[in-house]
Amino acid sequence: MLIYPGGYNFFFNSFSQLGQAVTNVVPTPQNWFLFAFTCTLVAACSIPFWFAIRTIFTGTQRLFYLSWLGTIFGFLAAVFVSSLAIFAMDVFPSLHGYSTYAFFFFISSAIIVYTIAILLNKDYENLYAIIGIIVAILAYAYLIGMIFNVPIIKGAAMQKVAVYGLIFWSAFQGYKLLKEFD
Repeated sequence: MLIYPGGYNFFFNSFSQLGQAVTNVVPTPQNWFLFAFTCTLVAACSIPFWFAIRTIFTGTQRLFYLSWLGTIFGFLAAVFVSSLAIFAMDVFPSLHGYSTYAFFFFISSAIIVYTIAILLNKDYENLYAIIGIIVAILAYAYLIGMIFNVPIIKGAAMQKVAVYGLIFWSAFQGYKLLKEFD
């Protein structure tokens, strides 16, 4: 955001604009590289998280299968968060768009599956499920706004709410995992 040509407006510019190859007619390969590197790093770091959270939900066969489904969705989300950054929106608009849709679909689906698993697990506080429901609704709403071109829902501000909600959910679940593994 600091090196964005012309200045980055947090509420009006999307995250994807940070990863463009050309911004405001200025070639910005460094922006693309930083965006692609960061999103790929996020993807790589999420893989251990999905493996770790899966291990908490093994008490019943239903929880076991739900946790694997949620983890598979999480892995797919990781692939697509990386690909949406690698395919810069100004160079590969279709691939970038499809990757963005897929990322929001799979990450929201993973959260919903794990929310169901949390509700079925007596040892897991329902507060984590409530947060999961709220975050998944925000992310699905943003996805629907993008697909159906609803300006107020697909805007940069809503994107920030959805993405920071996803980060909050991951941090909150990560904190719970740390307590579980102690």
